[in-house]
Amino acid sequence: MDDYGKSILNLGVGDFSRNFTWGLEVERHRINSDGFVSEALYPAALGEQSANPYLKNDFFNTQSEMITPVAGSIDSVLHTANALDHTLRASLATDELLWPFSMPPKLTADHSELVYANESPKKVAYFEEIGRRFGKLDGAPSGIHVNLGPTTAWTNAIAQRMHRKQRQVRDDLLLKQAVGFMHYRWLLTYLKGASPIAEVNYLSEVPDQAVRSLRNSREFGYGYAQHFKGDYSSVEGYVTRIKEAIASGELLAESAYHEPVRLRHMSGLDAMVAEGVSHIELRMLDLDPMSAIGIERDTLLLIQLMSLFFMVSPSLDPNSLTAASFKNDQVSLEHPYRICCEKPEALKLMNRLQQLIRDADLPEEYTRMVRRTIEQIRRPNLTTSGQLLPRVRQGSLCNYGLQLAEEFQLLSQLNPSPVYRGFASNSCPPHGQLQRELFDQYSELPRVNLRTLVVNDQEKPEAQSKSM
Repeated sequence: MDDYGKSILNLGVGDFSRNFTWGLEVERHRINSDGFVSEALYPAALGEQSANPYLKNDFFNTQSEMITPVAGSIDSVLHTANALDHTLRASLATDELLWPFSMPPKLTADHSELVYANESPKKVAYFEEIGRRFGKLDGAPSGIHVNLGPTTAWTNAIAQRMHRKQRQVRDDLLLKQAVGFMHYRWLLTYLKGASPIAEVNYLSEVPDQAVRSLRNSREFGYGYAQHFKGDYSSVEGYVTRIKEAIASGELLAESAYHEPVRLRHMSGLDAMVAEGVSHIELRMLDLDPMSAIGIERDTLLLIQLMSLFFMVSPSLDPNSLTAASFKNDQVSLEHPYRICCEKPEALKLMNRLQQLIRDADLPEEYTRMVRRTIEQIRRPNLTTSGQLLPRVRQGSLCNYGLQLAEEFQLLSQLNPSPVYRGFASNSCPPHGQLQRELFDQYSELPRVNLRTLVVNDQEKPEAQSKSM
């Protein structure tokens, strides 16, 4: 534990659930009932997609992107995500569904159904140049991005206790988090990887067996300019590295920087230099196909606890991220039932997280989450990819994906909560209006545990996992 750790724990974490701000970005393809990319236009009920800050398109016209407003807790961000998801689903065409996997759905041989998002000419030109440089299909995978950072009030209190400037404290803590998640990216790949196979006409070459996460591997995964590596030694070094790459043409734009973790400021790199880092963005998570919104509460609890761990622990080496990337690649291409090559390190981290829970006197739900995580480390069949493997049929997850998509769509249709209808007349409504007319009124139906449907024969996965 370093000086930050001692100060934070001496200060106390107070209401830990309220010590971070959160935001989610969820990308998913719209598909038809046959499991192919939808031919329908962007839903008219959502207004002008380029102007809608909450529900828009990503790279392709059928690749919806749901963006939550900043929230003050995990429960709050999950609530707003579910409310926006409810409105998105209600806006789809009659036979449309949302594909629940990160790897794209079935594609035609010529990929003609993948049309760039209907954006400004400048943005479309950017998409086309990205496609020319790296291949059009590189934009087809989807994922979920988690944006988080300690609250200003909390960093102010830490800075006052340490007699340091608030900006320096915030930058230091967010850098520690960013480097920490880069180092331990492999753990999230092991636990939450959910792209064991690719559907037809996406990859010309695939591994000879199912893996944990194709999307998170360097050889098969997503990420324009994966060769480009950032500088996480300081905020200034981070910004300078990206800006020099843009000036030289190595990167097309700031948005083309696709490392698994990004330092962020809502107004861009120049504002980050002037005002400091506002939050970090985790970009490595596959969509959780067994969650209607692509992510489970346990995942956010783990991310929050790891964030605190990185804040109170000595800074990890930003110069050893190449080795960390290699470690993640090994884990991503392991068979879903195989014991992780990093199991001892994973259990060691869990022991440290359990000690941190005791030292910080965190609520019992964090202890329960860590216990569940330890069980997943010991039994790979309980990880997301391990649960998906029995659902693979003839090298495809299409049937199961359609089953999940239809069930989530039906649950949304059965939910009597209001759907926001104002986007058609005003694509960018005031946040207060959306809060009153959607978020405040949204309530969820009793939860259906779709995970119980994943593995029909529990004995077979367990037996196989113990034998590897």
